Amino acid sequence: MRSRTPVAWSTQVLNVIPLTLAALLMGAGAPAVAIGPAVVAPQYHLAGDLIAASEFVPLSQASQQMARGQYGKALIPLIETVEQNPVSVLGLYHLGNAYFELARQADLPAQQAVYLDQAQNAFERVANLNDELTLVYFRLGKIALLKNDPQAAKRYYLQGVQVDPKNAALIFNLARVHDQLGERAEAIRYYQQTLSVDPAFVFAYNNMGLLYEDQREFQKAEAAYQQALKQDANYNLARLNLGNLYAVMGNYQRSEKFLNDAQRHEPENEWVYYYLGNLRLRQGAYQDAVTAYSRALEINPKHATTYYLLAVSLTRLKRMDEALQASLNYVQLEPNGEYAKELKSLILSVKLSQEHGDRFQLTPTRSGQ
Repeated sequence: MRSRTPVAWSTQVLNVIPLTLAALLMGAGAPAVAIGPAVVAPQYHLAGDLIAASEFVPLSQASQQMARGQYGKALIPLIETVEQNPVSVLGLYHLGNAYFELARQADLPAQQAVYLDQAQNAFERVANLNDELTLVYFRLGKIALLKNDPQAAKRYYLQGVQVDPKNAALIFNLARVHDQLGERAEAIRYYQQTLSVDPAFVFAYNNMGLLYEDQREFQKAEAAYQQALKQDANYNLARLNLGNLYAVMGNYQRSEKFLNDAQRHEPENEWVYYYLGNLRLRQGAYQDAVTAYSRALEINPKHATTYYLLAVSLTRLKRMDEALQASLNYVQLEPNGEYAKELKSLILSVKLSQEHGDRFQLTPTRSGQ
């Protein structure tokens, strides 16, 4: 690590520095970092950054502009600071954040790509100057994912974990990238490592349960979801996944119990009705499945797979006009999707039958069961 001894600032001086800047100067922690369905505040080592007197005013100005969302304006004092002091960790860190936020706001992909490159460059310079500032690895990993480069994200998160092996949020992000890449064994290993550091990290239990379920290790999946609920009884995602798991296992009574509980917790959650629809479809209660899928689509009319399963249910009820509309909706959303070929065949069959005044049922080859 390359760092210098921190400057001791008086209380009077620190009181006039914006909160985020003061926290970084004092090494008091990091702003909350979004890592998916929740916000986790990672802890990292003291930055050990020196701030010259000439940098105080422009950095304070930039911090205030960024707090107001004026990231473009903040670039001017930040670039000036970094040009005058190329080893200013604090200046480079804020510069990276400004470019990162501008990338998130960019309308044009080309413009976003330029901002992401600039942000990556700034954060990599920070890491080279002070490799203990683990918040930088969160940013670098996120930038890599936005650039559709999960392998690079994996490298950045691994660097961060090597610096701070007790940072549960970093380990969790590393597990998620392995998960995204289909590297299940490594994903499970890092989810387990996350939980060894923080046994209350419910997202790790949930994601590990999904991996076990994919591998048809249903008892392990059930235990993972149950453990998530034991840690946090209000964590409804695990309740939903557990309800769906019981349906897959053929335990419809337990499935209904957990899904109804999930509905009471979140009556406007589309996944409650999606999973209830799946349960009803498995039970052969096609009208109830139609009702559940229709409710899910009222909440989120852009979930293509729900239209597919709605078309399946309507087809089994021989309501072909409605099945045709559901199929058209799916194809419009996912013209090359997993079920597009099957539904295009259904659409053609229904239209031909309508033209000849003859209706018949086309049994889908997949039902989502």
